Order: sequence, then structure tokens, then C-alpha cells
Amino acid sequence: MSRAAKLNLFLFIVILCLSLIAWYQPGLQKTIVHYLSNIKADDIHRIVIERQDIGTLILSKKNNIWFMDQPYQLPANNLRVDTITALAEKRSYSQFQVKKSELARYQLDKPPLIVSLNEQQFALGTTHPVKKQRYVINIDNSSSSSVTVQLIHGVIYYQLRAALNTFISPFLVPPQAKITRIDWLGKTVKTDKGIWQLTPEEPYVSADSIAQFLHYWQLAQALRVETSVSVNLSNSELVQSKGIVIHYNLPGNKAEKIHYLIIEDNKQLRLLRTDMQIAYWLSAKQLQQITEFLPLTKK
Repeated sequence: MSRAAKLNLFLFIVILCLSLIAWYQPGLQKTIVHYLSNIKADDIHRIVIERQDIGTLILSKKNNIWFMDQPYQLPANNLRVDTITALAEKRSYSQFQVKKSELARYQLDKPPLIVSLNEQQFALGTTHPVKKQRYVINIDNSSSSSVTVQLIHGVIYYQLRAALNTFISPFLVPPQAKITRIDWLGKTVKTDKGIWQLTPEEPYVSADSIAQFLHYWQLAQALRVETSVSVNLSNSELVQSKGIVIHYNLPGNKAEKIHYLIIEDNKQLRLLRTDMQIAYWLSAKQLQQITEFLPLTKK
């Protein structure tokens, strides 16, 4: 073997050895990442949030759509639900054992927040004085005298105790709903054997205009939702308010309807759900889109 060949073989062996050292990192302890639970966010189908002093929320997934079951029965805000289900896969930055008699030290004896994800319950206590992370335990109701306390990112606590209205979907029509009729401002648009008809008829209103009108309703969402609404109008004024009734079918051909009142109070526009005293705030442009026809073609 030539001298050059021996040198190349030697260099090859050196490189191979260095590669193996870099791969296996002998003498270095590998970092093990812990998570709050072994639940996957996509597997969660029921959520219960017990919020000290501000009430309990119950959410459930039906046909892959999240709904609020308590305190209202309404579609849930998917963005808010995603923050909740993400709790299951939150990184646990620290884990340590404490006696159950010492839980008061971490505000976990009477936690301000208890979250149930399917059958698992988690209690969130106070924050670490330095790290600003939140103390959490998995409530297992075991007879053991000790429990594992974990530390997770603290922001989730405030998301779980957010205002009730942020948990409600801003969409004016429920997901998966198929609109069959809309009554508004003395007009009606409904389907008859697959053909949409406007009553009374208006000149220059094209089929495209009707389709666009329905499209606006199907996708319309409020700027924000308001719960426990107190409207500064008399009963007679409410009766005379302009109304909108949306008729629709849910999967399984279940017929439903929503009755909205258009409330214009101090130049603020809201659609008030008369059955729940919930208001959906709109811009002037949004209200125009869902109450007026804008003909696309004229003769």
C-alpha cells in the first residue's frame, strides 16, 4: 500500500471515530423533555373548566365541531378551544414530590382553576416566585400521601380564566349549518326545489346577488360577542326593532332557527339573540352585507 493510500485510510478512520463521538456524545447526559400529560390534543372530546368565583364552563366535541354546553348552548370559539386542548401537551419544566398536606403552599389545596380533559383532571395553583411558571398537579384521587407537582408556562392560566364571551364562536350561523330561509326587513329568501327565490321580487336582483347574500351570511362573524346584554331600549322599541330570522338545517336534517334583532344604540350596531340575551357586534359594512342586496348585474 502506498504512503498516500495509508494516509487516506488513516484520515478516514479518524473522521469515522469523530462522527461516532458526535453521534453518541459519550459522557454527556441527554436532556429528557417532560410533558404535563400523555393525552394528545386531537383526542380530547370533553372539557370542563371550574373557575373559582367566575363559574364553570363545559365544552364538548360533536362531529369534530366544538360546542359550549354550559352556561350557554352555542358553538365554541375554536381559537380559544385550541389553547385549552394544548394544555395536555404543555412542556413540564420541573417535577417534584410534595406531601398532600403541603399543597396549600402552592395554592393547590383549594386551586383557583381545575381543568378536566376527558377523564384527567389538572389543578392549577399559584406561580413560582422567580420563574413565573405555574404550579400544576394531576388530580388522581389516590390514597398516596404525596403528589407530583409540575411547573408549566404560566400564560395558559389567564387564557383559561378569560372572559366568557371569548369562548363563544363569533360566527352568526353555526358551523355545518345549511341555510334554508332568511326573513329580514320585510323580505324573504328561501329555496324551492334547489332554486333560491326572493319575495317580494325586486328588479335587477340577480341570482348572483342572492348567492353572494347567502355567502355573506354563511361566513359572517362578529367583531366581538357580548354576554348578559342590557339594552337601553324600552320593550315597545324592542318589539319595533328590525328583525332577522335565519332558518337552517343541521346534520341529520334537524331544523333550527335564530331570531336576531338589529340594535342601533349610540351609533353602535349589534345583533341581539332574543333567546339568550347575547349580542354580536358588527361594523356598518358587515350589517350592510347581511341586510342589503347589492345587484351585480342590471338590465
